[in-house]
Amino acid sequence: MNWKEFSVLTEGVCVEAVAGIFHSMGSGGVVIEDPQAARKYVSEKWKPESVSEDFLNHEFVVVKAYFPEDRDVAEAFTRSIEAVEANFQVKCSVFIDDLSNEDWEENWKKYYHTFKIGDRVVIKPSWEQYYAQEGEIVVNIDPGMAFGTGIHASTRFCLRFLDQYVRGGERVVDAGCGSGILSIAAVKLGADRVFAMDIDELAVRIAQENVELNGLSDRIAVQAGDIVESVRGQHADMVLANITAEVVVELIPAVAPVLDRGGYLFGSGIVDSRWPSVKKALQDNGFEIEQVLQDVDWIGVAARRR
Repeated sequence: MNWKEFSVLTEGVCVEAVAGIFHSMGSGGVVIEDPQAARKYVSEKWKPESVSEDFLNHEFVVVKAYFPEDRDVAEAFTRSIEAVEANFQVKCSVFIDDLSNEDWEENWKKYYHTFKIGDRVVIKPSWEQYYAQEGEIVVNIDPGMAFGTGIHASTRFCLRFLDQYVRGGERVVDAGCGSGILSIAAVKLGADRVFAMDIDELAVRIAQENVELNGLSDRIAVQAGDIVESVRGQHADMVLANITAEVVVELIPAVAPVLDRGGYLFGSGIVDSRWPSVKKALQDNGFEIEQVLQDVDWIGVAARRR
């Protein structure tokens, strides 16, 4: 299958809105390239050769999404971007390119390498070799056309929360599972079972493939469906919501009855300007905020149900 790659060059203030448009249109994957965050991590953790020098010198953020070439979404997308420009008083430059599966795979292999988050979690792309050190757990991942590589701050926040809070035997719901990276990490860190869902059927297929790659098909169930509706009626010790602030706010009232007292919601993908609305929704629905992580403009929260 061939794809259309939509790239939006803009300012960070409207990144979440653009990503939300892509998600609402059923994109098969969203990528956020934030050079400010990349410069920070190149200096601290990453090997400079892993990141394009041209990208590092940019001051704008790029939001990319992918649609099958037979889907005609350009007109609707253009209208939505015009609304974003008017609401945020910013300029968005849009580029649309043809992309084959082979092009996508080669791009990932060029820039996506094994890396570690926290003390225990190692994220390893399927095409690289890595031998785990004592105490490490390795998540084998092939992102395909799905969001969730571990590189972006939003995913790293949730991985850090899992590393910190999973004690063993937990039932976990992964709302908006993308590539399945968080579900797999949760089980490898000791969770008993995970119910994962995503509105995008392509993401579900890729997540299922990654679950099989890690040998966890008996512990992780993945299905397609509306995130909020799929959460209702579940029973969990932890809920993962690495999505957008808008969806996190909508999800919180549905999550509260799913968790027992002391259960956790890990929310991420939250631009700092939207944090007040997420914080209020948590407090209004009986959650106590235990930890907030921030990286540039992005926020992640660990909240415990009272």
